[in-house]
Order: sequence, then C-alpha cells, then structure tokens
Amino acid sequence: MELCDVCNSLDGRSSSFASNDEMTLVGVGQCEGRVALEHYRCRRCGALMVRQLCGESSEQIWMALV
Repeated sequence: MELCDVCNSLDGRSSSFASNDEMTLVGVGQCEGRVALEHYRCRRCGALMVRQLCGESSEQIWMALV
C-alpha cells in the first residue's frame, strides 16, 4: 500500500502534531489510565497510522502501519 501525501507527511513526525480531517480515530490504548497510543485510519489511502503519546520524546511520533 502506498501512503498518500497526508500520511507521508505525518509518518515519523512528532506526535505533538494533531491529526487532520483525513484521519478517523479508530482506537485508543491506555497505560496506567493515561492515553498512550491513538490509532487512526486515513480516509484517503486507507493506511493505519499510530500516534504514540508516551515514552521518550524520540519515541513520541506518528507511525504508518502498512
């Protein structure tokens, strides 16, 4: 699967960037009552994107799961 421009621009970017209208939230993972991961599906290309919100700052990124 090829990523669209929106997903390509988010992949590897800091999780401090919020999702846009092309992303639909499909799941949330918690750790000790705190949101640790958010899973999004792209409406354009169908890619599954993960927004990691915990861990070291270098780990808090957007990742494409293709």
